[in-house]
Amino acid sequence: MQRWIDRIVRELRTVLPGEAVARTSRATSLVERNREIGPVPFVWSFLFGTTQPDGSVTKVQDFYKTFTEHNAAYSSIQQWITPELKTLLTEIIAHLSVELGGTEHSLGGRFDRFRDVFIADATDCTLSAESFEDFPGYGDDHAGARLHVIESLTSRAPFFTSITDVRTGELSQLEIGDWMANSLLLDDLGYHDYGKIAQIDEQGGWFVNRLKVDSNAPITDELRRWRGNAISLEGRNLQDVLPDLHRSEIDVTASFDTLSSESDLLPREFRLVGLRHDEATDGDDAPDADHDYHLYVTNLPRKWFKPREIAALYSNRWSVETLVQEAKSVFGLDEISVRRTDAIECFMLASMVMVLLSRYLLRQIRAGLGSACCGSVEEETETQPMSFSKRLQWYGTDVLETLAQQFGYSWDPGLAIIEGAIDRNMNRHALTERVAHGTVDPDLTNASELATIRPG
Repeated sequence: MQRWIDRIVRELRTVLPGEAVARTSRATSLVERNREIGPVPFVWSFLFGTTQPDGSVTKVQDFYKTFTEHNAAYSSIQQWITPELKTLLTEIIAHLSVELGGTEHSLGGRFDRFRDVFIADATDCTLSAESFEDFPGYGDDHAGARLHVIESLTSRAPFFTSITDVRTGELSQLEIGDWMANSLLLDDLGYHDYGKIAQIDEQGGWFVNRLKVDSNAPITDELRRWRGNAISLEGRNLQDVLPDLHRSEIDVTASFDTLSSESDLLPREFRLVGLRHDEATDGDDAPDADHDYHLYVTNLPRKWFKPREIAALYSNRWSVETLVQEAKSVFGLDEISVRRTDAIECFMLASMVMVLLSRYLLRQIRAGLGSACCGSVEEETETQPMSFSKRLQWYGTDVLETLAQQFGYSWDPGLAIIEGAIDRNMNRHALTERVAHGTVDPDLTNASELATIRPG
């Protein structure tokens, strides 16, 4: 196994060179002067220490001690978990996203006409109730943070956008700009807003968005003509005709009210597609409405994509959903126990860094399987990202050990074992002994004075 660990570590040092980590640490002001704690072993200890099943600041401290043989105090580790560390982790995410994009081929096929395909999503992380003030949750006794990301389907890499409380809607964090030019955006109902899709259209971009089941847009034209005594949809509102329809698909243009820059409502026409839920491919449950259709709004022309192809395009949202699930189930994004805002945000970003590193490693190993193994590793079509991430986490200490050795450290867990076993409450036990066997002045009124009791 060691040759594969060695290869993994070589790839890690290639994509995140120690010199670059140290330089970026100084550029982000995480390191302002020479300090006892080194940025390179700290970053690696933080990434692996926070994303273990028992991820915590104490775990980071233990990994750092083992990595460097330096008896770093818990408070010293805490002092590094700052807004500057958040900036550094954000820079690392951006760098890894670019690296992943550079190793991936174009999507090809139907996607050839797009520069890229983006998928916006958000996921919630449960926090300690004591974090409620900064991260209010769904109820008065719940705290939660929300990570907002946009995934590039070309690189299969997420781009970090923001971290908010769970009460902040996804839509408010999606800023449409020139990055959408000639690209396709796949959005779910959390991003449903006619103004946003109008902005995408104005930027020269494309979109497929789920439409609310109760949308009642007026239909202006039918893009497919049905034979026989078919119900005419033109000139009618959507909800007036849906309950009576039995056709397999709907393909029309409809008018939607969008906000202008002066906050006036302006009607815009977009394509409206409906597919009966038993024929849709996006994997969602049947709509909770008095009709049987999954509804989509898009500006993709019919000559490019028929209704079933629109539904198939939208089904590619599974990609970001599996990525988020990977971060939550493998790298600790589901629940975080730290309480400080800086620590919460840094822990969440660390999980995304680990997902990106795992995707990068898997891609590099797949690329070299032909020359690096003799059938002992799964083929590309069988090696799944989630399975690889789980094993990377399971053998995280082996990876860290090899990293430490390649950086010139010895990797000795003895210090962390002995230091971690020291009782931090010795004074409390001594106080118990003094109370049990000493002389207590009945006139003492200040509880802190109990600490001065001496054995009688």
